Amino acid sequence: MVLILGMHIGHNNSVCLMQDGTIIAAVQQERFDKIKNSGSFPKPAIDWILNAHGLTSQQLDAVAIGGTDILPNIFQKESEGKSNKFNNRIPLPTEIWRHIDYNHSNLRKLFYPLAMQKRQKTSKQGRELLKKKLFDSYAIPSEKIFFVDHHTCHAYSAYYGLRDGESEGLVLTLDGEGDEHCATVNLGGNELKRISTTPWYNSLGYIYSQTTTFLGMKALEHEYKVMGLAPYAKNYFMDTYKRVFEPVINVDEKSLEFTSKFPLNRFIIHLRQYAVGERFDNVAAAVQHLTETMTIKWVNAAIEKLDENDLYLGGGVFMNVKLNMKLAELDQVKNVRPFPSCGDESNPFGACYYVYINHFSKPGKSTRRIKDVYLGPAYSNETVGEFIKKKDLKRKYKIDFYDDIEGEIASLLAKGKIVARVAGRCEWGARSLGNRAILGNPSTLETFYRVNDQIKMRDFWMPFAPTILKERENDYIENEKKISAPYMIMAFHSTKLAQKELVAAVHQADKTCRPQILEKDWNPRYYRILKEFERETGIGGVLNTSFNLHGYPLVLDSEDAIHVFENSGLEYVALENHLISKK
Repeated sequence: MVLILGMHIGHNNSVCLMQDGTIIAAVQQERFDKIKNSGSFPKPAIDWILNAHGLTSQQLDAVAIGGTDILPNIFQKESEGKSNKFNNRIPLPTEIWRHIDYNHSNLRKLFYPLAMQKRQKTSKQGRELLKKKLFDSYAIPSEKIFFVDHHTCHAYSAYYGLRDGESEGLVLTLDGEGDEHCATVNLGGNELKRISTTPWYNSLGYIYSQTTTFLGMKALEHEYKVMGLAPYAKNYFMDTYKRVFEPVINVDEKSLEFTSKFPLNRFIIHLRQYAVGERFDNVAAAVQHLTETMTIKWVNAAIEKLDENDLYLGGGVFMNVKLNMKLAELDQVKNVRPFPSCGDESNPFGACYYVYINHFSKPGKSTRRIKDVYLGPAYSNETVGEFIKKKDLKRKYKIDFYDDIEGEIASLLAKGKIVARVAGRCEWGARSLGNRAILGNPSTLETFYRVNDQIKMRDFWMPFAPTILKERENDYIENEKKISAPYMIMAFHSTKLAQKELVAAVHQADKTCRPQILEKDWNPRYYRILKEFERETGIGGVLNTSFNLHGYPLVLDSEDAIHVFENSGLEYVALENHLISKK
């Protein structure tokens, strides 16, 4: 038995465990320290994985690190350990040099080698500190530690994590930056072959993140808000696009690389010069249109050059569900497979696949694709009961135990109630997939406003998403190519019936939706809630949003759940088979 611990250290630190080519556990550090996209060293996450599987660190055959560019400040005190690669990776840090780099980018060739030399030295220092940390904390020797290139991890996670049998494919990675690159084109087959690489300073992802900052939101976290805002703009946003965004970046269709007018880590300077006074919705629509237009041009060129139209997608830019929808709609594209939650938190998966295939795989042994991503901690009814007793919750709340808690939840939803749910193993990644979820009846906009205003307290323009029964998929979404959508990573145009029955879970401006298409064997208990809800209402889906307060990670356990319950307008929370309601 080969055991590999996968890790990402940087932005949104996460850990996974591979056993004989299969990912059997994964969790993000943010779930433990309650810091969204936490950059702290993930010791609690590692400890959970080892303890939950009865392992000692000495039983690990390897530790696979996603990325070679490790920031030394990750090893500060845990309370100070939150790092932000977006802000800390600018090679010329002073405002003066930023403007010189933007206005006279031809001078970059004079300073760039020195900047990269400094960066590589810092990265090496970070790798040595990480080795020491792993040895001091877990007695893991350096010969068991493998550092895997950032974009190789994105490619391996997408291809080997989603691959059907021996199928080939066009494997694309696209993000802000990782290990000095921002995009790669790869061909999948017996092995992954890299065809093209774009240097990080031509990053389409940087444009989106810096536009997010320009709009007063948080880079590397609130890009989804910009995407959600974009459809509200009127058609004259194209004036903003053509004047501010279009001239900045292009695609070399021969080399399959992105090119740029100036280093795109300086894009916010460009926005301050040319976009001040533009309507905020026009700016959002323009950057979304740029992302779609440039990525489509890149994908079309890759398909034409390499004659492969089955797409595997990795990297944070493909968290953009509207972009994924546009790619799926291309006539020349056969299929689109974005890795679920394909930002940097997915790199431990790719690192494990890479190390297993290249260092441990033997004839007759191969990796296995992921299925569901219910890979985190679970809590028993006994554990929940002990928590309720310890916190003396019966003194404050009405608490009932139901053998058929799923049927009770469905009945409450049918009556228009909002119910939060903690059940089974926590889902890994950015999306709620039913086990740490806030659920509602999607057929009325009252549900939207109650969840948004009383519980989530999100920006008014942000949509919610539905979970839809697999057998009702054709009733609610337009999906002629039958693209698999179990992870809430793809958007689709909704049907007229969806706009009636799932109105609270459809984008109010463009009528798209970002569904979780649920099959029974993926999550039988959650599936039962939907089937019972359908039996009572005739509706084959529910509103499903992540169980958390705005700005916090998805809840992990009973204590997190009660914190949200007590600090929001939630009326009901189900902790396994215990239903807690406010008196």
